[in-house]
Amino acid sequence: MRPLAERLQSRKFITAIVAAIIAGLQVFYPDLPSEAFWTIVGCLMGWVAIEGAIDAASQLAKWIAEKRSA
Repeated sequence: MRPLAERLQSRKFITAIVAAIIAGLQVFYPDLPSEAFWTIVGCLMGWVAIEGAIDAASQLAKWIAEKRSA
């Protein structure tokens, strides 16, 4: 099992927290413009995509290093 600090920094957890905050804001402030929410969601999706690409590149580099050493 992963440590608590690592779990709190995971992309899934942060995405879920932001989604809950946006849902709460829509309930309590229904007159807020939806463009603001889409901007937040778009930025979050971009961040998740970049972090995913970094993780994929890291895994690929590790795999290549293992193949070369074998």
